Amino acid sequence: MASNHTEHFSLNQWQADDQVLRTDFNEDNAKIDSALKGLSDGLAAAQAEKADQTALDALAAEVAKKAATAALDALSKKLASMPCLVTGTYTGDGAESRLISLGFQPKALLVMTDEGYSARPYTDDYYGGLALPGKPVCLKTVYGTDYILTVESQGFRVYYNKSKYVFSNQKEFNYHYLAWK
Repeated sequence: MASNHTEHFSLNQWQADDQVLRTDFNEDNAKIDSALKGLSDGLAAAQAEKADQTALDALAAEVAKKAATAALDALSKKLASMPCLVTGTYTGDGAESRLISLGFQPKALLVMTDEGYSARPYTDDYYGGLALPGKPVCLKTVYGTDYILTVESQGFRVYYNKSKYVFSNQKEFNYHYLAWK
């Protein structure tokens, strides 16, 4: 039988004159087996916890990605629905009818001359005005309707007819427009 034992697990330690017994070895092996089992179980639990944490981190990253995507989609929809003001100029070419292409149908359109008017003061001359989809700027008389400005699917149309006082496309005349997208 061993006369000394280790500090932590009380394993047998023999002195030169101690009798060595098989039961001492069996006890030591049982203690070592139990300690290794505890270490193995602890390591397995730690690995499982680490695997769970890795899966949890991956899931959290996926949720954050989906939340960011959803937020971007919502912001994109909000921005797309917000009115946008487009400004520009054109010079009349004298054609009876002419499309000014914008690439979109304006929700509202205002056309004015370089001098800032849509109808010349003290005359019946019309150069522009405020048009909406389905609500053109026009002169309605007993002889019919004379268009000055109309909103179309890809922009707006301007007209010229000197005898009817329609001048939104007068040759070499400069115009400014505001188009709400």
